[in-house]
Amino acid sequence: MYFPMFINLENKNMVIFGAGKIALRRVKSLLNTKCNITIVAPDILEEFYTIENIKIIKDVYNKKYLKNAFIALAITNDNSINDKIYLDCKESNIIVNTASDKEKCDFFFPGVIYKEDYTIGICGNGKDHKLIKDTTNMIRNFLDNKEGERFESKDR
Repeated sequence: MYFPMFINLENKNMVIFGAGKIALRRVKSLLNTKCNITIVAPDILEEFYTIENIKIIKDVYNKKYLKNAFIALAITNDNSINDKIYLDCKESNIIVNTASDKEKCDFFFPGVIYKEDYTIGICGNGKDHKLIKDTTNMIRNFLDNKEGERFESKDR
């Protein structure tokens, strides 16, 4: 059973192995946290180069890139490499999320809603990603409408 926890990632080192669509979504969800993001992959989507304040290393997986990592994400398209990343992280006491295998995740990425005064995270424990995405969007829309109502009632 996973415990929902909100953690301060500011200035923490996050290394992401893989630079495809899933990695891009993860990076975008992490940008507000002000963590130090390093991408390591031999092939990198062009969109990564438009994101400020991330470090990009065009290379294959090597354990040396885990040095000083607080969290690692294994999001390559090769399960054997993801498994190696997982094992290396476990050996080095690094928190890891292995996108290809929910059993090899110390945590799951939630659907996240950031608002000025609060943050909401919704997690499906590694199951039914579409349901979590839809639920997150439903709550986001509800809150956006409620904030609009609150502002409208103040103006009257």
